[in-house]
Amino acid sequence: MTPDANRNGSGERRTGTRERTATRRGVLRATGAGVAGVALGGVAGTAAADEGVPSRLHTDGKWVRDADGEAVRLRGLATASMGFYEVEGNHPKTPTEVVDWASDPARGWYPNVVRLPVTKWDVDQLGVDALVSDVLRPVVDLLGERGTYAMIDFHLIHPYTEAAADDADYGTSPDELVRNFWGGVAPAFADDEHVIYELFNEPTYPIFWSDNGESVESPEDEWLLWRDTAQPWVDMVREEAPETPIVLGSPSWTSRTNFAPEYPFEGENLVYAAHIYPDNGQPDEFDDTYGAPAEDVPVFVTEFGWDPYSEDLDYGTNTDWGQPFREWVESYDNMGWAAWCFDDSWAPTMFDSPGEGGADDWTLRSAPEEHGGFIRQWLAESSAEPIARLVPDRTQATAGDWVHFEASDASGADRHVSTLEWDLGNGTTGDGWWADAQYDDPGQYEVELTATNDAGESTTHGLAITVTEQTEAVATAEPSTTEPAVGDTVKFEARDTSGDDRWIDALAWDFGDGTTAEGWWASHSYDSAGTYTVELTATDNAGQTTTDTVEIVVE
Repeated sequence: MTPDANRNGSGERRTGTRERTATRRGVLRATGAGVAGVALGGVAGTAAADEGVPSRLHTDGKWVRDADGEAVRLRGLATASMGFYEVEGNHPKTPTEVVDWASDPARGWYPNVVRLPVTKWDVDQLGVDALVSDVLRPVVDLLGERGTYAMIDFHLIHPYTEAAADDADYGTSPDELVRNFWGGVAPAFADDEHVIYELFNEPTYPIFWSDNGESVESPEDEWLLWRDTAQPWVDMVREEAPETPIVLGSPSWTSRTNFAPEYPFEGENLVYAAHIYPDNGQPDEFDDTYGAPAEDVPVFVTEFGWDPYSEDLDYGTNTDWGQPFREWVESYDNMGWAAWCFDDSWAPTMFDSPGEGGADDWTLRSAPEEHGGFIRQWLAESSAEPIARLVPDRTQATAGDWVHFEASDASGADRHVSTLEWDLGNGTTGDGWWADAQYDDPGQYEVELTATNDAGESTTHGLAITVTEQTEAVATAEPSTTEPAVGDTVKFEARDTSGDDRWIDALAWDFGDGTTAEGWWASHSYDSAGTYTVELTATDNAGQTTTDTVEIVVE
């Protein structure tokens, strides 16, 4: 993914209803976007505990394993590019602040891997040496302290052969780009056991530029040309970092994963990437391209995401695409994933912010069908880290609703939970194995459960409750007729539609001719012909008020 404005002067029009965000592939040569923002006041929250640097990963057949030989399924997320946050005036948050938030269990985020994109624009603006020392080193160390793997992604969206780059007038050699970047990055983090390298984000030739460069006749030829071109780059990285796992993309936006088992790259500790968005189809169609290879080689979905408001390639909903994708990817025990994108500007975004993007005040997109809250909850549910997890009876509520929360014990066989403390996000707190909270006003409420076990260790699990306005009438007006004659008596009855969790406290009638009444029943006659709008205003036990209207035509 890239933003919708780029530093090389090329770009395409934005699409979709949320115009301040980038389209999936709206900019192909881009590597960053400049968005002005307000000054950052700081990112709150720290890790609940120092987990210690995780051990080196290695591959074993189709599995990724740690130093103890245990299978590891990588589950995480990706930020926008590191230079996007680092370059002054581009974004109010720094790379460290964003990664701090993305890996902070006190904020409810439980990834075991964070993907760190670095674009060509980042390299042009900052240089490889500065990126290593000033940008990547601090965030890599932070992730190590939190027990989280760091995937350094050279986020190129570029033809991978010299001929294709020349014919497309790029003016940049893919070989020079790759060697310049990895020549500095690979040795710098070779001794960091929790680091993973992603060689080349999306080799685009020859699908997008189908008339440029060498001719290939089939998807199989695409893969073979890519493998022959990229193998020397793999060898170069491996020489500098003998043990670091390397993740490999593929042509056609990293969607040729199916050829990896038959035509693998040479070398050890190689993982094959996949990028999957709703435009790729429904998850039950993915087996041949992405699932079948996972039966033979390690596969890591390093990009996926969706947006219910988009008109672009990432259009999708939690119900129709996100949940089926989750079920599909989790059906492969060895398949890792990193969701895109932990940002407010690079689409599909997990956050909203005021203005034109890049703003300080981030709000998690967790309304119905939005993937920000979906991904956070998925990570929490699949993480082994929290001592106890909070489980709400709903994450979407209407103003005035009560939400019930329960604590799920995740302390393990050798420990037990000693205390449970709730911050319900609405100014109230609680303790114990369950809690209830009423949310009177629309908005987003961050709920946190802090659990302490018998060893004195504490963790915090959090999630967001999104509260929307009461829009459905809690009582409707039912007249005996809508077309009475002058002087006729019309009988009105209020029908309770408040639901199981509410009840009606007050009912007020306005008959549209200056007269009013109260209660469940009312009668009224009109003295002159005309059209009158009758309003029934109902107030429920939560203090929420709705008005139902009906037109009476008097002849």
